[in-house]
Order: sequence, then structure tokens, then C-alpha cells
Amino acid sequence: MSLILIGLSTATGVAFAGLGYWMHHTRQDLHRLLDMQTVLRESQGTHFQQLNQATVAVGHDVAALQDTLQAMREIHPDLDASLHMHGLLKQVETNPSLLNDVTIVSNAIAELVAQETGDEVSASTLSPVHQRMLQRLLTQLDAHNVGLSSLHLDGLTAQRLGVASLHLHRHDWAEGALEMAHQSQPGRLIVLHGLEHIARLQGDDQRLRHWLEARIRVTPDDPALLRSHAHLLASLGDDGAERAVRRLEAMGVDTAADRSLLSGLRERAGARSEAIEAIELALEKDDSRSEDWLQYATLLEAEGEHNLALEANERCLSLDRQSGEAWALKARITSMRKGHERDALKAATHAVALDAGGVDTLFLKANLLELEGSSVAAEEGLLKALERMPSNAELRARLAGKHLLDHRIDDAQALLDSTPTGIDHHQLHTVEGRLHLARADRRRDGTGQTDAALLASATAAFNGALELHRESGMAWLGLARTQRLLHETEHAVESLARASRLMPDHASIACESALLALDMGDLSSAKTHVDAAELHGSTALTTYIRGNIAAQSAHFTQAISHYSDCLAVDASHIRARLNRSSVYSSIGEASKALEDADILLDMAPQLGYARVRKGESLMELGQWEAAAKEFKHVLEDAPHHTQALTNLAKCYMGTGRPERAESPLNEALRLSPEYAPAWHHRGLLYLEWGKTDVALSDFEAAVRCHAGHVDARLNIALIHQSEGRLHEEEASWRGILAIDPEHQLAQTNLKLCETSLMKTTP
Repeated sequence: MSLILIGLSTATGVAFAGLGYWMHHTRQDLHRLLDMQTVLRESQGTHFQQLNQATVAVGHDVAALQDTLQAMREIHPDLDASLHMHGLLKQVETNPSLLNDVTIVSNAIAELVAQETGDEVSASTLSPVHQRMLQRLLTQLDAHNVGLSSLHLDGLTAQRLGVASLHLHRHDWAEGALEMAHQSQPGRLIVLHGLEHIARLQGDDQRLRHWLEARIRVTPDDPALLRSHAHLLASLGDDGAERAVRRLEAMGVDTAADRSLLSGLRERAGARSEAIEAIELALEKDDSRSEDWLQYATLLEAEGEHNLALEANERCLSLDRQSGEAWALKARITSMRKGHERDALKAATHAVALDAGGVDTLFLKANLLELEGSSVAAEEGLLKALERMPSNAELRARLAGKHLLDHRIDDAQALLDSTPTGIDHHQLHTVEGRLHLARADRRRDGTGQTDAALLASATAAFNGALELHRESGMAWLGLARTQRLLHETEHAVESLARASRLMPDHASIACESALLALDMGDLSSAKTHVDAAELHGSTALTTYIRGNIAAQSAHFTQAISHYSDCLAVDASHIRARLNRSSVYSSIGEASKALEDADILLDMAPQLGYARVRKGESLMELGQWEAAAKEFKHVLEDAPHHTQALTNLAKCYMGTGRPERAESPLNEALRLSPEYAPAWHHRGLLYLEWGKTDVALSDFEAAVRCHAGHVDARLNIALIHQSEGRLHEEEASWRGILAIDPEHQLAQTNLKLCETSLMKTTP
């Protein structure tokens, strides 16, 4: 056999052997797969059988659970209502159109509040779950503008809804529901009590009174109700309060607190002695009430019984050391005792710390601190109080007024400017008017036109105060002063009379009356008024007025003494220094007049009046150029200033430039044809120019404007004398002597004139 055949036979054998091996293993794998399929089918069958059994069991459990839940809903109706309402609220929140169905909403509310069966407003029987649900329902009703009036609830449901809403703090729904219940079932106490409670929470005293009186009609002998009614009427200032307390007294159930209230009512009615008797009876019955001792002390203080008032006040403080009003009263009385300022300060400090005593105590503490030399601490205390109470208009106004008295105008203005928006008070308007007057004192130039412009703002401010409070005495006083400065005498008299009726014992009224009398030329009345003012003590203002009286009486030395006394107390008193400067000028003390004028201009650079006074003092000292500069300064701000124009012309004449004097004199006469000094000085100018006839005409015009102008009459007499007109000269000298019988030149020349006339008479 060949080798090739042997190789083929071997390869074929190997191939068949491999094929047989593969077929054997494939058969084994197929048997294993068939076995696994069998096991899987058996496992799935078992699983589905168990699942069917479990499903049947769950079905039985669900049925049992439903049976249990149904049984619980039947046993507990509130649970049934809660589940029902929960479902309804879910539907409403998803579909708000259901709220349009009044029946559904009304029934829902009735179910929710069915548990509300309490008879007291202070306690609710509604469960927390139902309260939350009711809150959700009311929120939905509000959101979709469904009102109570459209629900047509019955009286009981409305009552329950009102009480429940009250505890949810839904006072709008509570009030509406309770009023609906009241209309359906009038006289139900819980409804009336609920409405009273709402009115009290809202602070509506008139509605509170209405519902209190409705309750009293149902239970007329309830002491607590009668007591509450009496206190309300007392707070309203109603005369019926005393009758209510008397009713308690008649029933024999009045307490010490009731008698204390009766005492307060009698005090308010002006029967202070009866009020004291009532509070003494209250203290006899029960002396452990600190508020009664405080009221007793306050009544005694008003009666002027300060020692007894302090004793009663100490009893109050022994019972209640935290009674702020008692500390305030102690501070008031003790501050009036000389040498007890330290004790008064301690008491005032306690009162302020306890927020008692009001604005008066704050300022009392500040004044006491100033007496100790602690002015900085005094002001800091007031400013801190204002920081705590920025809306306290009285505190702000009085602090601004204090700054004005200290001549701190800018600080006063800053306080007014920082007033919070929406705060309006008559005292703020009054201090604003005073602020305008203070500014006017520092800017006036002596011309009525300028004064009117400056004082118009003050008038508007005082009128604004009176629009808010017609009985403000300080506003009427401020208006009277403004009208006096504007020379509106009749109006000033009327306004001052109104102020006097409102503040009969106020020293400022007497002072303003004295100043008004001076303006009217009534020196006797002025003296009487200033005497009355000084019954309260001498002040810078009263000494200033006495200086004015002396000046008008031509007692110049005495006037200067009074003005100096005023300035010793208040060195920044503008008018006293200005008037003293004028008096110094009139007695030939030009240097002292100039000194006062310079001080005034340092304090008030815009005070035109002081600049005029300075210019006139410089003229008297012969400093014509410097004087002219002052008058030009005045005319820059007030070109209509007739006096400055005339004085400027005098300066030109004094410096040897008469040609420049005519123009300002003509302008002065154009502005004020009745201004005698301008006529007189223009006459002097024309006389210097040799225009005798024109000069004579101007001198005569000066006399027509001011019959007592002696210098103009003297020049007229001298012109007639120079022209040889003896009869006219004689009449002129006699005219001068009629004004000044001691005029030496007139006496001498009249005799010479009479002698000449006798010689010429045949």
C-alpha cells in the first residue's frame, strides 16, 4: 500500500472521530436545556398559583378595611365630616367654579362648624383639624370674592361661624357672621359679646358702646358689664359715666376702683372738691390701691395743697415704686421748692425712665440739668427722646421753640425740616411762624415793603396752626405780634384778645399788650401791662419793654439802663441792642451807637436796619465815605429804601459832591412823596446851589409832611429873614416856638423881627 493512501485513511479516521465527539457533547447540552425549561415551567406555575392566592387575600383585606372605615365614619360623624370636607376642599382647590354653588358652600360651612357649640367667646370647641379646614375654605372664598351675604346661612350656623372665625383671627368674617346671627336671633349674649369683643379689638369706641349697651339691655344688673360701660363712657367724656357708677353704688356692688373713677369724673366736671371727697371715700374703703393715692395727690396738687399732695404721692410710691406718673408729680412739686432741685432731678429722671409725665417732664428734667450746669446732657436727653419718638409733634415743636429762645435759628429749622412725612400738628405750625419772625428780626431794613414780604410767611404759618386748632392761644399770640409788626393794629387787637381769653394768666400776653399799646402811643396802658407781666418775674423782654417806654418818654438815660439790663440777661436780643444804638445816637453818643451796630451786624449780617444805624453813626462821626458805603450796601438789597437814599445824598453833600446828591433825593421823593427828611435835604441842596425859591418850596413841603419838623421851619424863617419878608419871618419863628418854646434862636430872632416890624409900622 502506498504512503498516500495510508495518509488519507488516517485523516479520514481522525475526522470521523472528531465529528462523533462533537455530536456526543451537543446531545448532552440539548438534554440539559430541555431539563432547565421543564424546571422553569414548573417554577412559573407555582409563582402564578401563589400570586393568585395573594390577590384573593388582598381583596379580602381591602373589603375588610372598607368595612372598618365605614364603621368608623358611622360611629364618629366628625371623622365622616372631616373626610367629606377634605375631599370637597381638594375639589374646590382644583375646580374653583364649585364655589359658585351656594348650597355646596353653605352645607360645607355648616358641617365644618357643627362642633362649635361653646357659649363663651373666649373658648372654642372646634377641633384643630376643622379650624385648619375652615381657614382653607375662607381663604378660597376670599380669593374668589364670595361674600358672606350670598351664602344665606341660618342664624345658628352664622353664630358658630362667627365664633370660629374670631378664634382664627378672621375678624371680617367674624363680624359679618355675628351681625347676621344678631339679625336672625337678636338678644343672644354670645353674639353680642362677640361683637363687643371685635369692636374692642378694632378700637372703635362708638361700636363698642353700642354692643355694650345692647348687652346691658339683656342683662341689666351685671356689675362687670356696668363697670366696663362706665369706664368707656368716662373715656369718651360722656356725662352718662357718672350715672353708670351711681347705679353700681345703688346696687351695693361699687368698689374702691369705682369710687376712684367717680372722683375722676367729678374732677373733669370741674367739681374738684367733690372729686376729693369721692377719692377720700375710696381710700377709706381700700387704701391699698396706688392709683387712687396718685389721683388723690394730683387733685391736691391742682388745689395748691403741695405738702399734702407730696404726702399722698409718697403713699403711692410706697405701694408702687414703678409708678412713673407719681415720680413726675413729685418732680413737678419738688422743683418749685428752693434748694430741692437735686431731689426734683432724681424724680424727673425716674419718671422719664418709666416713659411717664409726657413732654412736660422731659423738659423739666432738661431745665433742672441746665440749672446744674449740665446743658449738654440736657440737650442730649431731649434729642434722644426725639429719636425714640420721631412722630411726637409736641416734643419736636417745643424743642425747636427752645432753640429759638437760645437764638439757634438754624437748629430750629433743621428740626422742622426733619419732621416725618404725614405728621401735622398745630404746634409745629406755630413754631414755624415764630421761626419766620426770628428771621425777620435779623433781616428787616425798616421799610414797610420789605417787612411785609418777610412777615407774610409768618402770617401763613400761624393761620395754618389755627386751621388745625382754633383754640391755640400761642398761635393767636403769634398772629397778633405779626399783625402789630405789619401795623395792622385793629387785627392785632382782635387776635390778642382771642389769645388773652385762651391764656388769661400768660406773661407773654401782657408783654405783647404792652408793645401794642406803645405802638398806639398809649404809654400809661403799656406801663400797666408790663407791671402785670412782671408779677411772674422780671425777664429780658419786660426790661426791653421798659426801655421802649422810657425812650418814648424821652427819658434816654433810663432807656439805656433798661436796654443794658435786657442785654445782660440776653446778649443776643436784637431789638434791645438796635434800640439802644438809636438812643445812643439821639443823645450824641455816636461811638457807642456804632459799637452796638457793629455787634448787631456780626450777629445778623442781613439786618438792614443795623446797617442804616451804622451808617448814621458814621455820619455823626464825620466819616462820610464809610457811611456812604453802608448805605450803598443797604440799597443793593432794598433799592426802595427811602431813608438810605436820603442819607446817601447827605454823605455826598458831606464829601463836597452835592451834584451827586440830587439823584438819590429825587428817587427817595418819587418812592415816598410824604418823606419829610428827603424834602428837607433837597431844600438844603438847592439852598447851597443858590436856588432859594426852590429850596423854600422844598422846606415848606417838608413841613406839610411833618408839621413838627423844626429844622425845615428854621430854614424857612431864615430864608424869609434874608429876603426881608418880615411878616412871613415872624410867622415862621412863632411856628418854631409853638413846637419848642425854649428854642433860643427862635426867641432871639422873633424879638428882632418884632422890633423891625414896629419900626416899619406907621
